[in-house]
Amino acid sequence: MTIGVLLSRSTDYPTMGFDLLDGLRIKLNCEGISDVRFVPENIGFGEDKKEVYAKAEKLLLQDEADIIVGYLSPVNAALLHPLLDAAGKKLIVLDAGMNFPSEGPGVNAIHISLQGLHASYFSGKKAGENSNKVIMATSFYDGGYRGPWAYHRGVQDAGGAIVGNYVAHYKESQFTIAPFLEVVNTNTDSSVAACFSTYLSSLFVKALHGQNDALQQLDFHCSSFMFEEQIASSYALPAGRFYAYTPWLSMLDNPDNIIFTNEILERKGKKANIFHLLGWEAGIVAAHLLQQTQHSNAPLKELLAGWSYESPRGKVTIHPDTHFAFAPLYYAEMSRTPGEGVNISILDKLEIDAAEHLRMMNDQPTGVTSGWFNHYLCT
Repeated sequence: MTIGVLLSRSTDYPTMGFDLLDGLRIKLNCEGISDVRFVPENIGFGEDKKEVYAKAEKLLLQDEADIIVGYLSPVNAALLHPLLDAAGKKLIVLDAGMNFPSEGPGVNAIHISLQGLHASYFSGKKAGENSNKVIMATSFYDGGYRGPWAYHRGVQDAGGAIVGNYVAHYKESQFTIAPFLEVVNTNTDSSVAACFSTYLSSLFVKALHGQNDALQQLDFHCSSFMFEEQIASSYALPAGRFYAYTPWLSMLDNPDNIIFTNEILERKGKKANIFHLLGWEAGIVAAHLLQQTQHSNAPLKELLAGWSYESPRGKVTIHPDTHFAFAPLYYAEMSRTPGEGVNISILDKLEIDAAEHLRMMNDQPTGVTSGWFNHYLCT
């Protein structure tokens, strides 16, 4: 079997592609599937649609890939649907989940999502429940995805309202939280919806660190990628209280996560991260497809009906109508530790069912929208 892998690159996560591919390889090996040829192709940050299409076409025509796995935006994944359908091959899309699909599901595509928008929605809902006045804080980069929209919907559904907005500059030399502090001082007794990722998350937290007196009573309801452990390890956390819904944390104590984190540590000598997780789950899905297609030529929708799998993050289901994964989210708090470190503790587990998955997938902004072409986290 040949698996083609479309690997995005990231300045903030330079090992993204390596980790994703390692997760895929290790999981297939754990499943007893070793006769696999992997053909990786670099697709940059994902902003060049022609490059993405050409690399996928090469994997199918020249390398004769049976399955393509790729870290892709929904838009770039949709671009490949006709190509995969014509070839009769399967596409496993790995995605942070910070954009809505641009069109209906591909007949041969499965999306393993980290549910970033769903996490943002529930963080917004928490912010609205905490205070009916919410300040929306994001960056010029993160604002180019749909996280702030999901936050807005969550705040609204909780009966709250966005009373102020702060958008941080993406250049470190021009990054300042002075406008944020003005909004905070103008809107007392507010909570904060904080939608940041990558180095921008670190810049925001670092800038807050010198403003402890102004932040003592603030609750920050963060995006899941502010709690991503590689980024969070760099924080010197300021005053205030920090919460987030997140798809996965390394300290989850379910058996599958223990196996996963131990395998990554033993085989690669490093701590598991979200990219290992995406690759690992791609391995689960690829093994299932291989097993099923050996005995059936049924359409992908029929192969997915009623199927779920156990993952390091809990039970994951691929909805047969959307072809997107949904799984539990974990409500967590980040706090300071003695010295400069942070501690993340899990407060609650939120089960996501099919109805809630469909509600979120269908609650999309209407009219003309704009955004970045980059795959999320690929800066």
